[in-house]
Amino acid sequence: MLTHDTVPAKINFLGVNLHDVTMDETLDLIDTFVEGRKLLRMFSVNVACYVDSREDSFMRSFYDHCELLTIDGMGIYYAGKLLGLSFRETVPTSYLTLELLKIAAHKKYRIYILGSKPAYLDRALKYIEEQYPGVHIVGSSHGYFTIEEEPGIVERIASSNPDILLIGISTPIKERFVSRNCKLLNTPVQIGVGGTIDVLAGVTHLPPKWVRRAGLEWVNRLRQEPQRFWKKYLRTNAIFGMILLKSLLLPNR
Repeated sequence: MLTHDTVPAKINFLGVNLHDVTMDETLDLIDTFVEGRKLLRMFSVNVACYVDSREDSFMRSFYDHCELLTIDGMGIYYAGKLLGLSFRETVPTSYLTLELLKIAAHKKYRIYILGSKPAYLDRALKYIEEQYPGVHIVGSSHGYFTIEEEPGIVERIASSNPDILLIGISTPIKERFVSRNCKLLNTPVQIGVGGTIDVLAGVTHLPPKWVRRAGLEWVNRLRQEPQRFWKKYLRTNAIFGMILLKSLLLPNR
């Protein structure tokens, strides 16, 4: 079993250092950090996040300081294989959350959920109650709060004394929130889960396995929310393709 003293070394993927961990290893690490009450900031990188980190010095620094940084999408995974990197599997936070909720009922984790719209959050909480009986949700807050309201949200989280904070807020807002407040949240395990709350609410849906294996998760998300994502994915996929092609053709530059 992995512990906070044996987190695998990072592998450098075109300037971003990613941990080569499996889903099972990640769940073991979460359990260990909960038990030890040690800080674990876990975030996951897909193509769009990778491009953001190339363009934003804050994101690069934030990722460098995460205790656990995993691969979210098959695009990064397959690109790594082309570059000769030995990544074993992806650990998307949406799928991780589903596995974590199964374990949470047995382990009695205290979970706080932060993010999404108020109505969607309520639907997600109801779904968790119905599908994962025994999960101990100690508090929740929607993700549409102002910077002036942030200290109150942080205090509310800290006073509930959670073991795990699931943060379903857009990039880079959630990263900036954690950067400002990670030591004030009184929560050992802080996980950026992106749009997972909306998935639990039934607003969006995870893709079929074959879509995920083909590296087309972004197509599934684009199909469900085209107005929100088409410009972003067009731009970030094009940039990522150019970076990868340059690295393959000019490996020493």
